[in-house]
Amino acid sequence: MKLKRVYIKRAGGEIASEACYAAWKGFGAKGYPLDFFEWDELVGRYLPLARDTLLVGGTVAVHKALAQLGLPIPLPLNVPESLTAFAGRKLWTTTLGELRQQFEAGSAAPVFVKPLASAKEFAGLVVASVADLARVRHLDNDLAVQAAEPVAFVSEWRYFVLCGEVVGTAHYQGDCFTHPTAATVRNAVAAYTAAPAAYGLDFGVTADGRTLLVEANDGFALGCYGLDPVIYAEMLEARWCELAGLG
Repeated sequence: MKLKRVYIKRAGGEIASEACYAAWKGFGAKGYPLDFFEWDELVGRYLPLARDTLLVGGTVAVHKALAQLGLPIPLPLNVPESLTAFAGRKLWTTTLGELRQQFEAGSAAPVFVKPLASAKEFAGLVVASVADLARVRHLDNDLAVQAAEPVAFVSEWRYFVLCGEVVGTAHYQGDCFTHPTAATVRNAVAAYTAAPAAYGLDFGVTADGRTLLVEANDGFALGCYGLDPVIYAEMLEARWCELAGLG
Protein backbone atom coordinates (compact mmCIF):
# COMPACT_ATOMS: atom_id res chain seq x y z
CA MET A 1 0.00 0.00 0.00
CA LYS A 2 1.70 3.19 -1.23
CA LEU A 3 -0.79 5.56 0.38
CA LYS A 4 -1.13 6.13 4.12
CA ARG A 5 -4.37 8.11 3.98
CA VAL A 6 -7.01 9.45 1.60
CA TYR A 7 -8.77 12.79 2.10
CA ILE A 8 -12.25 13.14 0.60
CA LYS A 9 -13.76 16.59 -0.01
CA ARG A 10 -16.95 17.57 1.75
CA ALA A 11 -19.08 20.67 1.29
CA GLY A 12 -21.30 21.80 4.15
CA GLY A 13 -20.78 18.49 5.89
CA GLU A 14 -21.87 16.38 2.91
CA ILE A 15 -19.66 14.47 0.47
CA ALA A 16 -18.99 17.07 -2.20
CA SER A 17 -19.83 15.23 -5.43
CA GLU A 18 -20.66 11.96 -7.11
CA ALA A 19 -16.96 11.49 -7.85
CA CYS A 20 -16.02 12.05 -4.20
CA TYR A 21 -18.70 9.58 -3.13
CA ALA A 22 -17.39 6.98 -5.58
CA ALA A 23 -13.85 7.53 -4.27
CA TRP A 24 -15.07 7.16 -0.68
CA LYS A 25 -16.70 3.83 -1.54
CA GLY A 26 -13.77 2.61 -3.63
CA PHE A 27 -10.97 3.48 -1.23
CA GLY A 28 -13.06 2.19 1.66
CA ALA A 29 -13.47 -1.15 -0.12
CA LYS A 30 -9.71 -1.23 -0.64
CA GLY A 31 -9.15 -0.75 3.09
CA TYR A 32 -7.50 2.67 3.03
CA PRO A 33 -7.72 4.99 6.05
CA LEU A 34 -10.14 7.77 5.11
CA ASP A 35 -10.66 11.33 6.36
CA PHE A 36 -12.81 14.20 5.14
CA PHE A 37 -11.90 17.83 4.60
CA GLU A 38 -13.73 21.06 3.86
CA TRP A 39 -12.50 23.73 1.45
CA ASP A 40 -11.46 26.12 4.23
CA GLU A 41 -9.23 23.46 5.76
CA LEU A 42 -7.39 23.01 2.49
CA VAL A 43 -6.88 26.67 1.63
CA GLY A 44 -6.03 27.44 5.27
CA ARG A 45 -3.30 24.77 5.14
CA TYR A 46 -4.76 22.88 8.09
CA LEU A 47 -4.47 19.47 6.43
CA PRO A 48 -1.32 17.44 7.18
CA LEU A 49 -0.68 16.74 3.51
CA ALA A 50 2.13 14.50 2.33
CA ARG A 51 3.06 12.78 -0.90
CA ASP A 52 1.51 9.57 0.40
CA THR A 53 -1.79 11.23 1.40
CA LEU A 54 -4.07 11.37 -1.63
CA LEU A 55 -6.60 14.19 -1.84
CA VAL A 56 -9.89 13.66 -3.69
CA GLY A 57 -11.71 16.75 -4.95
CA GLY A 58 -12.16 18.87 -8.04
CA THR A 59 -9.36 20.11 -10.25
CA VAL A 60 -8.77 23.30 -8.26
CA ALA A 61 -8.63 21.41 -4.94
CA VAL A 62 -6.11 18.89 -6.24
CA HIS A 63 -4.04 21.69 -7.78
CA LYS A 64 -3.90 23.44 -4.40
CA ALA A 65 -2.82 20.23 -2.68
CA LEU A 66 -0.07 19.63 -5.24
CA ALA A 67 1.13 23.24 -4.88
CA GLN A 68 1.27 22.94 -1.08
CA LEU A 69 3.42 19.83 -1.51
CA GLY A 70 5.72 21.61 -3.96
CA LEU A 71 4.74 19.26 -6.76
CA PRO A 72 4.29 20.38 -10.38
CA ILE A 73 0.75 21.07 -11.53
CA PRO A 74 0.01 19.23 -14.78
CA LEU A 75 -1.31 21.16 -17.75
CA PRO A 76 -4.72 20.22 -19.21
CA LEU A 77 -4.47 17.39 -21.71
CA ASN A 78 -6.96 18.96 -24.17
CA VAL A 79 -6.27 17.15 -27.46
CA PRO A 80 -2.74 15.72 -27.16
CA GLU A 81 -0.52 16.25 -30.17
CA SER A 82 -0.27 12.52 -30.81
CA LEU A 83 -4.06 12.30 -31.05
CA THR A 84 -4.83 15.24 -33.35
CA ALA A 85 -5.54 12.85 -36.24
CA PHE A 86 -8.43 11.42 -34.20
CA ALA A 87 -10.05 14.85 -33.72
CA GLY A 88 -11.23 15.10 -37.32
CA ARG A 89 -11.19 18.90 -37.27
CA LYS A 90 -8.76 21.80 -37.41
CA LEU A 91 -7.16 22.71 -34.06
CA TRP A 92 -4.93 25.67 -33.36
CA THR A 93 -3.58 27.85 -30.55
CA THR A 94 -4.43 31.54 -30.38
CA THR A 95 -5.29 34.23 -27.82
CA LEU A 96 -8.50 35.89 -26.75
CA GLY A 97 -7.17 39.17 -28.14
CA GLU A 98 -6.68 37.71 -31.61
CA LEU A 99 -10.17 36.21 -31.56
CA ARG A 100 -11.67 39.52 -30.47
CA GLN A 101 -9.94 41.33 -33.33
CA GLN A 102 -11.11 38.78 -35.89
CA PHE A 103 -14.75 38.82 -34.77
CA GLU A 104 -14.84 42.60 -34.45
CA ALA A 105 -13.54 42.80 -38.02
CA GLY A 106 -16.20 40.34 -39.16
CA SER A 107 -13.58 38.01 -40.63
CA ALA A 108 -13.96 34.97 -38.40
CA ALA A 109 -15.97 31.77 -38.85
CA PRO A 110 -17.61 30.13 -35.80
CA VAL A 111 -15.06 28.51 -33.50
CA PHE A 112 -15.04 26.41 -30.36
CA VAL A 113 -12.62 27.84 -27.80
CA LYS A 114 -11.35 26.81 -24.35
CA PRO A 115 -8.43 27.87 -22.13
CA LEU A 116 -5.16 26.28 -23.20
CA ALA A 117 -3.31 26.02 -19.89
CA SER A 118 -6.03 26.02 -17.23
CA ALA A 119 -9.71 25.15 -17.12
CA LYS A 120 -10.56 27.61 -14.36
CA GLU A 121 -10.85 30.77 -16.49
CA PHE A 122 -13.97 29.70 -18.39
CA ALA A 123 -15.81 26.68 -19.72
CA GLY A 124 -15.40 25.89 -23.40
CA LEU A 125 -17.82 27.71 -25.68
CA VAL A 126 -18.70 28.19 -29.32
CA VAL A 127 -18.10 31.74 -30.54
CA ALA A 128 -20.13 32.71 -33.60
CA SER A 129 -20.27 36.48 -33.11
CA VAL A 130 -18.84 39.30 -31.01
CA ALA A 131 -21.79 38.92 -28.65
CA ASP A 132 -20.65 35.41 -27.71
CA LEU A 133 -17.40 36.86 -26.38
CA ALA A 134 -19.30 38.73 -23.66
CA ARG A 135 -18.89 35.71 -21.38
CA VAL A 136 -15.11 36.20 -21.38
CA ARG A 137 -14.96 40.01 -21.47
CA HIS A 138 -13.36 40.04 -18.00
CA LEU A 139 -10.32 38.09 -19.24
CA ASP A 140 -7.12 39.57 -20.67
CA ASN A 141 -6.32 39.63 -24.37
CA ASP A 142 -3.13 37.63 -23.88
CA LEU A 143 -4.91 34.58 -22.45
CA ALA A 144 -3.87 31.58 -24.56
CA VAL A 145 -6.71 29.42 -25.83
CA GLN A 146 -7.16 26.30 -27.89
CA ALA A 147 -9.45 26.85 -30.85
CA ALA A 148 -11.20 24.25 -32.94
CA GLU A 149 -13.66 24.01 -35.78
CA PRO A 150 -17.08 23.36 -34.19
CA VAL A 151 -18.43 19.83 -34.57
CA ALA A 152 -21.97 18.68 -33.80
CA PHE A 153 -22.07 15.32 -32.01
CA VAL A 154 -25.19 13.20 -31.71
CA SER A 155 -23.67 11.12 -28.90
CA GLU A 156 -20.70 11.48 -26.54
CA TRP A 157 -18.92 8.87 -24.43
CA ARG A 158 -16.06 8.71 -21.96
CA TYR A 159 -13.49 5.90 -21.97
CA PHE A 160 -11.54 5.39 -18.76
CA VAL A 161 -7.93 4.31 -19.28
CA LEU A 162 -5.66 2.91 -16.58
CA CYS A 163 -2.06 1.95 -17.36
CA GLY A 164 -2.79 1.81 -21.08
CA GLU A 165 -5.95 -0.32 -20.81
CA VAL A 166 -9.57 0.76 -21.17
CA VAL A 167 -11.21 -0.20 -17.86
CA GLY A 168 -14.65 1.36 -18.27
CA THR A 169 -16.89 3.52 -20.39
CA ALA A 170 -19.84 5.83 -19.81
CA HIS A 171 -22.36 7.65 -21.96
CA TYR A 172 -22.74 11.28 -20.90
CA GLN A 173 -24.57 13.14 -23.67
CA GLY A 174 -26.84 12.59 -26.67
CA ASP A 175 -28.23 9.34 -28.07
CA CYS A 176 -27.20 6.45 -25.81
CA PHE A 177 -27.78 3.93 -28.63
CA THR A 178 -25.17 5.53 -30.88
CA HIS A 179 -21.75 4.16 -29.97
CA PRO A 180 -18.24 5.20 -31.03
CA THR A 181 -16.32 2.78 -33.22
CA ALA A 182 -14.35 0.51 -30.89
CA ALA A 183 -11.37 0.21 -33.24
CA THR A 184 -10.96 4.00 -33.33
CA VAL A 185 -10.90 4.18 -29.54
CA ARG A 186 -8.39 1.33 -29.29
CA ASN A 187 -6.15 2.94 -31.90
CA ALA A 188 -6.21 6.26 -30.02
CA VAL A 189 -5.24 4.60 -26.75
CA ALA A 190 -2.38 2.81 -28.50
CA ALA A 191 -1.21 6.06 -30.14
CA TYR A 192 -1.17 7.99 -26.86
CA THR A 193 2.24 6.74 -25.78
CA ALA A 194 2.97 9.77 -23.57
CA ALA A 195 -0.25 9.33 -21.61
CA PRO A 196 -0.50 9.71 -17.83
CA ALA A 197 -1.08 6.59 -15.74
CA ALA A 198 -4.82 7.26 -15.63
CA TYR A 199 -6.96 9.44 -17.85
CA GLY A 200 -10.20 9.66 -19.78
CA LEU A 201 -10.77 9.94 -23.52
CA ASP A 202 -14.03 11.56 -24.59
CA PHE A 203 -15.31 10.52 -28.03
CA GLY A 204 -18.29 11.78 -29.98
CA VAL A 205 -20.20 10.38 -32.93
CA THR A 206 -21.32 12.75 -35.67
CA ALA A 207 -24.60 12.55 -37.59
CA ASP A 208 -22.73 11.00 -40.53
CA GLY A 209 -21.28 8.27 -38.31
CA ARG A 210 -17.73 9.48 -37.73
CA THR A 211 -16.09 8.72 -34.37
CA LEU A 212 -14.04 11.75 -33.33
CA LEU A 213 -12.01 12.58 -30.25
CA VAL A 214 -13.56 15.37 -28.21
CA GLU A 215 -10.71 15.71 -25.70
CA ALA A 216 -8.57 13.91 -23.15
CA ASN A 217 -8.95 14.52 -19.42
CA ASP A 218 -6.37 13.89 -16.71
CA GLY A 219 -7.12 11.18 -14.17
CA PHE A 220 -6.32 13.07 -10.97
CA ALA A 221 -9.80 14.68 -10.74
CA LEU A 222 -11.82 12.86 -13.36
CA GLY A 223 -15.61 12.78 -13.40
CA CYS A 224 -16.58 9.16 -12.76
CA TYR A 225 -19.98 8.97 -14.55
CA GLY A 226 -20.95 5.82 -12.63
CA LEU A 227 -17.65 3.96 -13.06
CA ASP A 228 -17.15 1.09 -10.60
CA PRO A 229 -15.91 2.75 -7.36
CA VAL A 230 -12.94 0.42 -6.88
CA ILE A 231 -11.76 0.97 -10.45
CA TYR A 232 -12.23 4.71 -9.99
CA ALA A 233 -10.16 4.62 -6.79
CA GLU A 234 -7.45 2.69 -8.59
CA MET A 235 -7.32 5.36 -11.29
CA LEU A 236 -7.04 8.18 -8.75
CA GLU A 237 -4.35 6.28 -6.87
CA ALA A 238 -2.29 5.53 -9.97
CA ARG A 239 -2.31 9.14 -11.14
CA TRP A 240 -1.63 10.61 -7.70
CA CYS A 241 1.29 8.26 -7.17
CA GLU A 242 2.66 9.25 -10.58
CA LEU A 243 2.37 12.96 -9.77
CA ALA A 244 3.84 12.48 -6.30
CA GLY A 245 6.77 10.41 -7.54
CA LEU A 246 5.79 7.30 -5.60
CA GLY A 247 7.23 4.28 -7.37
